[in-house]
Amino acid sequence: MSAAANSTSNDISADQFAEAEVLAVRILDSNPDNAEAKHALGLVRVHQKKWKTATSLLQAAVDQEPARSEFSRGLINALDGLAKYHADNGDFVAARETFQRALKITPDDARLLAKMSFVLTRLGRSSEALAAADRASSLNPDLAEADDARGLAFAALERGEMALESYHAALQKNPDYMATYVNLGNSLMHMGDFAGAMDCYEHVIRHEGGEIGEDVRSRAHAYNNLGLALAGKLQYAEAEAVLRQAVAIDTDFAEAHFNLARMLLMQGKYEEGWRENEWRWMCPDFPSTRRKFRYPVWQGEDVSNQKILVWSEQGIGDEIMFAGVLPDLIAAGADVVLECGERLVPIFRRSFPGAVVVARANPPGPQIRGGEIDLQIPMGSLPAYLRKFKDDFKRLDGAYLRADPERRNELREAYEALGPGLIVGICWRSGNPTAGAGRSAPLPLWKGILDQTGCTFVSLQYGDVDGDIAEAREIFGTRFFVDKEVDPLINAEDWFAQVAAVDMVISVDNSTIQVSGSLGIPTLTLLSHAPEWRFGMAGETHDWHPTVRVFRQSKPGEWAPAIERLAKTFRVCLDGA
Repeated sequence: MSAAANSTSNDISADQFAEAEVLAVRILDSNPDNAEAKHALGLVRVHQKKWKTATSLLQAAVDQEPARSEFSRGLINALDGLAKYHADNGDFVAARETFQRALKITPDDARLLAKMSFVLTRLGRSSEALAAADRASSLNPDLAEADDARGLAFAALERGEMALESYHAALQKNPDYMATYVNLGNSLMHMGDFAGAMDCYEHVIRHEGGEIGEDVRSRAHAYNNLGLALAGKLQYAEAEAVLRQAVAIDTDFAEAHFNLARMLLMQGKYEEGWRENEWRWMCPDFPSTRRKFRYPVWQGEDVSNQKILVWSEQGIGDEIMFAGVLPDLIAAGADVVLECGERLVPIFRRSFPGAVVVARANPPGPQIRGGEIDLQIPMGSLPAYLRKFKDDFKRLDGAYLRADPERRNELREAYEALGPGLIVGICWRSGNPTAGAGRSAPLPLWKGILDQTGCTFVSLQYGDVDGDIAEAREIFGTRFFVDKEVDPLINAEDWFAQVAAVDMVISVDNSTIQVSGSLGIPTLTLLSHAPEWRFGMAGETHDWHPTVRVFRQSKPGEWAPAIERLAKTFRVCLDGA
């Protein structure tokens, strides 16, 4: 017993751990208050990576004999492992709380502070993270992990140059710290230096370090991020290949599986892409939470005469796009109960009159709790069974959603009164929090479009854009109409009716084109250089919306050539009207 209690795990063989476990359990069966037996069994549970049980046992030992330093060391080790377990599973709140427990015991532990800094960054508490990293560095100036953590905090604060300096400082202290090369590559990629980022990832991949633990994790992350860098350069086949390497190294690496899904879907490899897409639920940064219903998940079996609950996920644009699969499910004989965002309930009820449509709620409403439902599936998983191949999209005839006809006619009449010719809705800004700036095309660049005559332009742009409007009116005159009675962020019925009231939509990639596509409105879309998977890797068509035509940037940030091509097509549309 004393050997297990006073040795590190590296000093003890598997057989000794097994013997220690048997002995500790035997002692605790006869004497539940034996602190040394709790400590010994706690160390065994640490070795087994049963972190919660380990911390419980070791905390009990410390509570009984707080003066025993080896008990405290064991508890700190267990708390460190438990916090890492929480962080690896995306529960950064629990990770923070666990590190706080450890730091109460040893507040000057620089390594724990550096790890706490990482968790705080992931929680969006970047200033606190920076303070923790600075304290770690002051306690141990030679600790590369502290500089690495500082770099992550600076990166989250959008202080890119300071992040680079911190990463380089970490590598000066420990040139073999592979995690820093990955983080350095991430910052370089964020700053648009794809070549520099790829050099960092390839360095990790070439590294001849250990084959277990953090080295393996860093290599998997390097392959994953190298895949993202290649995707940023539109080298999707190459990106697919290195992402396959990432999941081969770490088969449980959810983010790499999810990124692989996007590369496969981008290339139209739908069947495998949808399978890999199921890993989305395991990604800490995925924007939706999996709904926990008691009904079995639909896996593609016959649904005739079956009541199936379909529940929405992700943002409103995704809800609208994935709703295009619902007619196939209904046509197959399913009795559909659809749970969706509250704003879309009246639109979906009108569009799918045979379905029961309810607003998403927690807990779910009585039509879901007591609705005698046979099966359930998230909306984003429907394509795995109904859009396996590119030809499956050809069943779409364009429109699958319906706007309120009375409201549409009311708006149409008002817009027709503005002047003769086509009524053209325009949208120039994306509200995506990460990629919105790259997808947005400022209105002053739209001269070749907004100079066209024989039409009336109506703003479909949502959000606070008064400054954009004032600038556009100064440049392009008064043919630019803003309907202050319509706010898409508040009233989706008005939003759909307004889009249905125009003859054509010209927009950047945002949820407006999901609305226009779902209504079958002809749409010309300005697409950024590295678009989302749903647009495919090339071409002017859009699998999900046959009435949408895309005009791609040839270089990042350069809109002029795409706008020129779109303007020519728009002119043809006007001439033929």
